[in-house]
Amino acid sequence: MSEKMAQQIIDNYVATTLALRASSETPAAVVDQNLDMYRSERLDIFIRWENAKFSLQELPLEYKLKAIQAIDAITA
Repeated sequence: MSEKMAQQIIDNYVATTLALRASSETPAAVVDQNLDMYRSERLDIFIRWENAKFSLQELPLEYKLKAIQAIDAITA
């Protein structure tokens, strides 16, 4: 695996994690206006996050430290 591909996998995980968090913070008033659309978008984000998570687990050991550092940066 190339370093560029590994970085894309890490970046994808970070982006989908942040999108999932943003979706979780959607105000109830907005959700109530169009619950079906919210559910559909949230499910799409969740599926992308799950796929990113599985890709992250497949990273070679030499890139896992970078992944951990990226995750720490968004959880701090």
